[in-house]
Amino acid sequence: MIERVIVFIDGSNVFHAIKSLNIRIDYSKLVNFLVEDRRLIRAYFYGAVPQEKDLKKNSPEWESFLRQKRFLEELALQGIKVKTANLRRLPSGEFLEKEVDIMLATDMLSLAYKNAYDTAILVTGDSDFSYTVEEIQSLGKRVENASFKSTSSHILRKVCDRFTLLDDYIDRFIIEEKVKVSQEISFWEKVLRLWKR
Repeated sequence: MIERVIVFIDGSNVFHAIKSLNIRIDYSKLVNFLVEDRRLIRAYFYGAVPQEKDLKKNSPEWESFLRQKRFLEELALQGIKVKTANLRRLPSGEFLEKEVDIMLATDMLSLAYKNAYDTAILVTGDSDFSYTVEEIQSLGKRVENASFKSTSSHILRKVCDRFTLLDDYIDRFIIEEKVKVSQEISFWEKVLRLWKR
């Protein structure tokens, strides 16, 4: 029997990790790397977005919101199911992420009870998920954890059946930035070209 796998990605946790590493990742490659030769049932990406009514058009926040929307649409086109909660604007003007972890944990548990997968791969470093992991394991399911070092939780790693430190495999799913090649030729390159004539 082929092992059935569902991947659950905590978008905020991953975002903070890759921001500190100053890298961009290809989420479809990340999913494929984690699933290996098993059968992927689905990959979920969880995040929070502000509501349009809370944003001023043509502001930096608005531009950030549009970039985030495009990013989430791109994930959906790659076959990753995107689930979002609304960011809440505080009186201070800052945004607060709520409900995302509960949404992810509920989906993991619900799909385990429905026997939709054999193994859940949880991409996060948030120790709050350790209780969810133990409940899923009590149903006879396996839970693997993958996270970056900067956001990884020892408690979560300890309760999971397997742990993957993503920092060790970045080359498998990083998006390489295209470096602009300078059109200018250095003084010494010009001298060498003249000398070769």
